[in-house]
Amino acid sequence: MASRFNFSELGNVYDFSSDNINVFLIVLDSSSSMSDDVDNVRLGLKSYKNEFENFYEADSIAVGVSSFDTSYYPGAFKKVKDLSTDYSTGGATALCYSIVIGAEQLTRYIEDVAKKTGTIPRGTFIFFSDGVPCEDPTSPEDAKAAISRLNYAGITTVFVAFGKAITSEFGKEIGFQATVDVTDRTSLVKFMGEELSKSCKEQSQSMKALGSDFFSHAATESSAGYSNTTAQALDDDDWIDEI
Repeated sequence: MASRFNFSELGNVYDFSSDNINVFLIVLDSSSSMSDDVDNVRLGLKSYKNEFENFYEADSIAVGVSSFDTSYYPGAFKKVKDLSTDYSTGGATALCYSIVIGAEQLTRYIEDVAKKTGTIPRGTFIFFSDGVPCEDPTSPEDAKAAISRLNYAGITTVFVAFGKAITSEFGKEIGFQATVDVTDRTSLVKFMGEELSKSCKEQSQSMKALGSDFFSHAATESSAGYSNTTAQALDDDDWIDEI
């Protein structure tokens, strides 16, 4: 499927502070079913951002926050300190379509970074959804193919099932390496501010892609109501030399 986006306009490849470059793309479900969670998502993004304030690798990290409902809304990659916490909802759930376009966005940015810096960054694709596909123009098979390409390229793929209308099993079936269930909707701020930020920090400190171990050093069970169910690990040697 051809993309209608010019991702080069969103690249924003800045001067990283080291050659240990990590790129994270967070894709958030912003369909109408998330309307009661707007404040928690905003607070969660703010908490995630704040956790990197004194982190020594922060200037070697680029984070993009995109969202989707009936369409896909790509966000620019930025330093963590410049991360936008804007979020609004409406529309259906073009989940598979957004996996495909999000994977393309991340791949294009990694290519741009590699061309400018001469270093291939480690990439992590983090996808949130609180529901199964609805009014989705793309098939699960296309989504599986997109995730397979990311996995083969050594990019860690993460699926976060939010709420009770979808589970991590969907992410496993699509091929995501790491999956987690955040069943308690009130725990979203804690999850984003603590577990997600901690896992991203650990990825940025690792010499290799964490893959299915993305959440392994974070709390896998908590009273906040989420549990870790990582699956479909890639062999850590399955890196390729270029995207």
